[in-house]
Amino acid sequence: MNKRILRAMPMRRACLATLATLALAGTASAAAAEFPAGPVTIVVPFPPGGPTDTTARLVGKTLSKQLGQPVVIENRAGAGGTVGSASVARAKPDGHTLLWASTSSLGVAPGLYRNLAYSPMESFAHIGLVARSPILLVVRHAFPANTLQELVAYAAKNKVSYGSAGNGSINHLTGEWFKEVSGANILHVPYKGGAPALADMIGGQIDMTLETITVVRPYLESGRAKVLATGGATRSADMPQVPTVREVFGGDFESYSWTGLVAPAGTPAAVVQKLNAALRAAQDDPELMSQMKAGGQDVIKTTPDEFRSFLASDTKRWAELIKRTNTTLD
Repeated sequence: MNKRILRAMPMRRACLATLATLALAGTASAAAAEFPAGPVTIVVPFPPGGPTDTTARLVGKTLSKQLGQPVVIENRAGAGGTVGSASVARAKPDGHTLLWASTSSLGVAPGLYRNLAYSPMESFAHIGLVARSPILLVVRHAFPANTLQELVAYAAKNKVSYGSAGNGSINHLTGEWFKEVSGANILHVPYKGGAPALADMIGGQIDMTLETITVVRPYLESGRAKVLATGGATRSADMPQVPTVREVFGGDFESYSWTGLVAPAGTPAAVVQKLNAALRAAQDDPELMSQMKAGGQDVIKTTPDEFRSFLASDTKRWAELIKRTNTTLD
């Protein structure tokens, strides 16, 4: 082969690589400029009417104003949020189908389900954290204990039970973590949802449950229940007089119910950034801030990378707890 041709080949390859890179960059820029080209669907992997669904609809309404397109909420419930999450992981990665991510579907599920159809880190492009709310340790008003120390002492001499939304739920895992750090002798009673567990606690069939302030607020305000502690890393601004589990027993106890937005993996980075900017702008909306605060939610703005780091840490925390406590869905 001609030596001149041989010398020219590396240069040609370099030029082709550069052209390919420029073409991809141009395609990504065009995708971001055209996005959104129509309605954006947020899949909520839980039934309508619950606190997760309600928050998604509040944010979706405000996000629609920022994007200039309708934001449609679609409920695809099943298997602890994994059915809807898997469907988004398989969706076209163009930013028009998003997942309303949560502690259950992306934080807990990877450590709980053996054959999960998606990876919280690899199957999604992470847009941003939306909000979080600490899990509260709540007892009925007539329960003898008024502090965590009194609860542990009472449980050492009496039968004490706590209810959850079912095996493997965040309520259940938080209860098992509390048992681990406090040494409390309390029995887990699984229910088919948090509402019936709370109803039975108020009725005296069980002694304690673990829920967010959004769910228990009516019972606290009516005097039918009382909070012994919050599961947050720090005290809640809504109830600064209530201690955290970490304050009382030390360690790294930290239990939040959080929500965020993710897109299918492969969504152009420019589209992800555009969605993140729209989400952050929506989170600054005074009306949305007021509604979230009324629901006991702390709005948290993050970059895509910050949300990815948060999720990696949260997934690891729950997986380790699930393994330590031998928690299963059975």
